[in-house]
Amino acid sequence: ALDSLQSRLRLVTTYVMAVKLLILAAVAVVALARPVKQQLTPRAYEPLPLPNVIPQGWLLKQLELQADGLGGHLSQFWNDVMNSSWIGGDGDTGLHERTPYWLNGMVPLVYLLQNANSSLVSPRPPQRPLEVSCQDGIDMMYHDIIAFNTASLDTCAQACQNTQSCVAFVIDNCTQPATCWLKNAIGATNNASCRCFGINPVPPQPEGLLHQVDRYMNYVLSHQAPSGWLGPDDLTNGDQYWGRFDMLLAMAAYAEANPTKADNISQSMLRFMNETARRMVTTPLSDWSAARGMDFALSIQWLLKNAPQGQEEMLGRLLDLVRRQSSDWETWFKDFTIPSNQTAGANMAHGVNNAQALKSAAVWYLQDADPRLIESSKERLRNMDDFYGMASGMFCADEILCEANQRKMPSRGTELCSVVESMFSYNTMFSVHGGVEFADRSERIAFNALPATWASPHGGDMWAHQYLQALNEISAESTDTHIWTHDGADAELYGLAPNYGCCTANFGQGWPKYVRMMIFRSTDNGAAIGAFGPVAAQVYKDVFVNMTTLYPYEDTITITVIANRSLPFYLRVPAWATTATITVNGQAQAATSGIMNSLTVSEGTTTILLDLKPTIRLEHWFSEDSITVHRGALMYSMPITGNFTTLVTYSFDSKDYQVTPQTEWRYSLVVNWSDPASSFTFHNPGLDPNNLVAFNHTNWGSYITAKARVTPSWQIESNSAAAPPASPACAEGATTCGDEEAVVLVPYGGTDLRISELPWA
Repeated sequence: ALDSLQSRLRLVTTYVMAVKLLILAAVAVVALARPVKQQLTPRAYEPLPLPNVIPQGWLLKQLELQADGLGGHLSQFWNDVMNSSWIGGDGDTGLHERTPYWLNGMVPLVYLLQNANSSLVSPRPPQRPLEVSCQDGIDMMYHDIIAFNTASLDTCAQACQNTQSCVAFVIDNCTQPATCWLKNAIGATNNASCRCFGINPVPPQPEGLLHQVDRYMNYVLSHQAPSGWLGPDDLTNGDQYWGRFDMLLAMAAYAEANPTKADNISQSMLRFMNETARRMVTTPLSDWSAARGMDFALSIQWLLKNAPQGQEEMLGRLLDLVRRQSSDWETWFKDFTIPSNQTAGANMAHGVNNAQALKSAAVWYLQDADPRLIESSKERLRNMDDFYGMASGMFCADEILCEANQRKMPSRGTELCSVVESMFSYNTMFSVHGGVEFADRSERIAFNALPATWASPHGGDMWAHQYLQALNEISAESTDTHIWTHDGADAELYGLAPNYGCCTANFGQGWPKYVRMMIFRSTDNGAAIGAFGPVAAQVYKDVFVNMTTLYPYEDTITITVIANRSLPFYLRVPAWATTATITVNGQAQAATSGIMNSLTVSEGTTTILLDLKPTIRLEHWFSEDSITVHRGALMYSMPITGNFTTLVTYSFDSKDYQVTPQTEWRYSLVVNWSDPASSFTFHNPGLDPNNLVAFNHTNWGSYITAKARVTPSWQIESNSAAAPPASPACAEGATTCGDEEAVVLVPYGGTDLRISELPWA
């Protein structure tokens, strides 16, 4: 009887599922058939085509550091890109997201460098090979690429030289034929008889950046399926779409940078969208695809605007269908509870999904201009700060949004993927709505959270990143006991791919997309400055804009506009710049903080000088009993001297490191609360003109001196700094603190270990 009942239940369940699928299909068909708006609402400020933007100064140096680091080398030794399923290999399986992630950053990086005539775009000359040798009696386990029989040491070493990702080898020299193991990393070695360990005598030869991008893009385009599908096609559920979203954004950027290929690329995108529209009728977006549908919508909108090919109606209907099948983020961001209509609810608490979804209302606004979506964008910024916000501009989410009792804990982590996705989201929100609060936030993240997740013994390079960063980070070790709750033991190590490899692939979009979205076109044929830094742009054929500055290590920005006509000009003044001044050709203009200031530029050459006049300010994030120190866009932290230990060595300069603290960190700041800023002294030596590394870990471009007292009551919890003690932490009778001593606070982005949120004495 029980078996019979179970059989009937299975039949009923199958019937219910079939009815649900039929309903979904019917809804999708109706959505595709209903009339939809085909014209997009104009953005407040339109980003410029990729070839029109020229990075300069320290921003160019930052892009070169990325290209000279992991970003420019992953395709040559990291399996998920080097042997990607997108180019016929066996890497990047599952969601097939890592190569699209990589290209989404690599394409704008390469062409921005090409715009600036950077020498890194072309291959560098080969290095001289070293003599073949190995250490007898030494073995190294793990990190195997392949094992095979060989005749001699020389043939084993030659095989390593001929294998792109091979950095070392081990040979069994007691047997004939000998066994040779090729290794893609150098880890811990051990004594062992019959073993000889050697390092690849030929340094790996870097492939030119432009050649890398062309090679991958040409393969993807030439291997498009007859149906129109792009890339691997081995998923049958609603997650099959997500891995393509970033590939489409990379294709759009590639088309902008290559006018002669643009038609072929846009036709390929359209064929894919036709096939996707067909599939979505019976297999709707789900899970990751549903959570990140707004990224798909961006590529549809790009095609509608730039190359609709007479398919406006189809693209409009697909855009409408994507919106209907995407997660309901507009409801979620009201109070972070799962909407009742949501089937993919578990993914709504995922940190990176939230970072990408911050822009959903802005993306949908382009579709229907619903004014409620403007308020929704503003509301989610406020609510994210209120619930989970942190002083770096990010939010607390080590994989999943932090638990209620620790949702602003400064020792809890923020994922690198969330950092770069939040930057792009806030810049998109600024571009669409024009609100300065979004540009302010993107800048805060770019100048603090993004560089703070990189460190190495060399300082400000981009070879080793963390999966998670924390405001208060007293060590970066792999420990079984850790304060974060959703990621592995190595999530705070610096290296190639700690914890998960998604951030290794995805970090690359951060700086290039930020640089690209600094100077804009306005809807009235004018120009707008949304972010500050050394960059130039051809805004129109008859309008050229050049920004000269060392900002954020300089308070003034000089903007030169060369125009063959007069035009409106919009200049962002950050909310914190309450005493800023603006002059146009030496004449003072009204300056209001927190808005885009409207100016008029005359025909000819116009010089605009913006002096931001920032002051030191203290902010409360974790609680009213702790403070963070800021000046302008930069947050300043107390650096902890770290001892770097190399754990694993890969190709090129890629290594995994742990970092342990060497100096005291338990400090409370001495603050005169009748005049808080008077407790701090700002120093501005500026950047080294011969080495424009903005986020070096020594010789900082600016720093702040203050007084502080060691506070022994500040404890360690789960191998991290416990919550800052209640302030005043050194109140008479409350605890025993050390004497006042001078301390230095440095840019948060220029630290590897630090304390950023402190009590006061």
